[in-house]
Amino acid sequence: MIHRSQQTLCLAAKPKRRLALCVCTLTAGLALAGCATQVATPAAVPMNGASLHVLAWAPELNSTALTGPAVTDEQWWQAYGDPNLLALIEKARAANPDLAILAENLVQADLQLQNAGASLLPGIGLGGSTGEQTRRPSGGDWLSSGSTSVSTSISYEVDLWGRLGAAEDAASFRRDASTFDFAAAQLSLSGAVASNWFQLLELRQRLNIARQNLELAEQTLRIVDARYRNGVADRSELARQRTTVLVLRNALPTLAYGLRQSEAALQVLSGEPPWMKSTNASQDAPGEVHEGELLGQSGGELRSELKGELQKIRIPDINAGSPAELITRRPDLAAVEARLQAGDADIAQARAALLPAVSLSAALGLSSDGLLSLSSPLTTASGLLALSQTLFDGGTRSNNVALSESRQVALVQSYRSSLLSAFSEAGDAMARINLFREQEQRLAEIEQQAEETLRLSEVRYRQGAEDLITLLDSQRTLFDARVRRSEARLNHLLASVDLYKAVGGGF
Repeated sequence: MIHRSQQTLCLAAKPKRRLALCVCTLTAGLALAGCATQVATPAAVPMNGASLHVLAWAPELNSTALTGPAVTDEQWWQAYGDPNLLALIEKARAANPDLAILAENLVQADLQLQNAGASLLPGIGLGGSTGEQTRRPSGGDWLSSGSTSVSTSISYEVDLWGRLGAAEDAASFRRDASTFDFAAAQLSLSGAVASNWFQLLELRQRLNIARQNLELAEQTLRIVDARYRNGVADRSELARQRTTVLVLRNALPTLAYGLRQSEAALQVLSGEPPWMKSTNASQDAPGEVHEGELLGQSGGELRSELKGELQKIRIPDINAGSPAELITRRPDLAAVEARLQAGDADIAQARAALLPAVSLSAALGLSSDGLLSLSSPLTTASGLLALSQTLFDGGTRSNNVALSESRQVALVQSYRSSLLSAFSEAGDAMARINLFREQEQRLAEIEQQAEETLRLSEVRYRQGAEDLITLLDSQRTLFDARVRRSEARLNHLLASVDLYKAVGGGF
């Protein structure tokens, strides 16, 4: 029994037969054989002529797919080494309304399973009545008579063909599917929180870079202004640099707004109203920075607070395992598989409905004359064996069998589609990890060279050996290199989160 007060719902045991079932159901459809009381078993036919056991990732992905330990920790986000991320995910899991809805769905599925199991048990009834009747014949005296009776009954449907057992199996598998849906939602929510947190940190870093670039432009403006007053620079150079400063200053509010948007997205995931003024600074989310604070800080203060914050996040090595292992590690695939098994049970239930229904009933009663009295009662007992068979229903029951079989075929294709999507998500995440890891390394070298170029350009401009256009171009090159490196770091982190989600996050 699952109670609403539970914050964490226990997942059903992981099925050990999932890999075999996956191979059976991917492309073959269903071989619905056997008697009506048996749950149909899908035929074992490989996908596109190749067994899942021999599938392997492309060679260019192996550097990612085969490094690091296997993902077995359900709290995979701890591998990033960020306590703020840990606090945010715990808060979201405890307060997210969408996750609470799925938790209630799991409660409902458990209750439905109990109802299905109750159909296999006998029904027991108890009844009683007492009363008095007064009558007067024409021209006679008033006559009174009373009666009291107590009876008990028991009824039981003999599950001769397995219809009720199949209904209970279907409810059990659907309860398992709800359990896996809840696990998949937890994984998705954790990934969304991690992604939004990393995006917030990257926006902070970009805002820091923009502030540094503005400081650099303002410093250059002071140099140009001094050269103009000394007659070394012309008025057009001064106007050009003033325009550059204004453009850079105008970009800051947009970045601050984007940062506030990311903060609001995290609040929504955590079940909090976004865009609300906090009444207590201590209640702010970890690392929360507001637009006014960001725009009010000097470049030096901001650089001291935020420098390298995104780089402090550790990017773990993730072992994606083999494609065959991926099947048993994703809760969404487990949910589809559970619904496949429920569909098998639905077919067995529909087939059993074609056969006669057998039921047993018995009753025992006591009755006597008199109000509220069972003195000298009359005892009665009865028993009944009933057999019923529908002779004509317009094809309803036969259509129900065909409907269940069609739904099962659709579920097989849904499973196949989910499996293909899982392979695509895992492969794409691994490819992006390789791509952005290499980009980070190259962009670090580019940034280093751009800093050296800018330093030399500033020296030459002060000496009059370089024009302003060359200096501004060096500044823009350094600014762009820093922004691209920050974006590559973010993309690398997001790809790692996507890979954790693609391999099931330790499920």
